[in-house]
Amino acid sequence: MKKYTYFLWLLLPLGACKKESSAPQVPTAFSTYDEAKAYFYDEDAQQMRAMVGRDSAFFARRFASTYYNCTPNGDLNNKAAEIQTLIHGPWVTVESMAPQFDIFAYSGNVASLTGTKRIKIRTPAGESFIYVRRTTIFQHIEGQWQAISGQGTYVLTRYVGQ
Repeated sequence: MKKYTYFLWLLLPLGACKKESSAPQVPTAFSTYDEAKAYFYDEDAQQMRAMVGRDSAFFARRFASTYYNCTPNGDLNNKAAEIQTLIHGPWVTVESMAPQFDIFAYSGNVASLTGTKRIKIRTPAGESFIYVRRTTIFQHIEGQWQAISGQGTYVLTRYVGQ
C-alpha cells in the first residue's frame, strides 16, 4: 500500500498540468501592422488556392458560423451557401492583381482586406477571365481569426491596373 500511495503521489501533479492544444496558435494581436498585414495576405492567398482546389474544409474552418457574403451577382449567401458557391465554381485559376489598389485595415480584434482578383473560368464557350474587387472582414473569435463577412463586385478590365 505504501508503494501504491507513493506512486499515486508522483502521478497526481501530472494530471493537473494544463494540456496545450496541438492546433496552430493564432495571434490575437500582432506586434506590428506589417505582421498583421502579412498574416491576412497569407489568408487571402490560402483562400485563392482553396477555391481552385475546391477545399470545403478550409472554408468551413475559416468562415464564422454567422458569415454572410454578398456575391458579384447580388446574392446574399450564408456560410453554407458561400462554401457551395466557392467549391462548385468554374474556377481554373485565381490570382491577386493591381496591389496598388489594395486596402488593408487592422485594429484590435477586427481586420479587413480589399483586393482585386483575376479569375480564369471555364465556360461552355471556352475559358475566359473575370475581375472581382473583393473585401473580407475578419474578427478574432474563440481563439482564431475568422471571416465574418465578404463582398465581391465585378470590375471592368479596362479599369484594372490603371
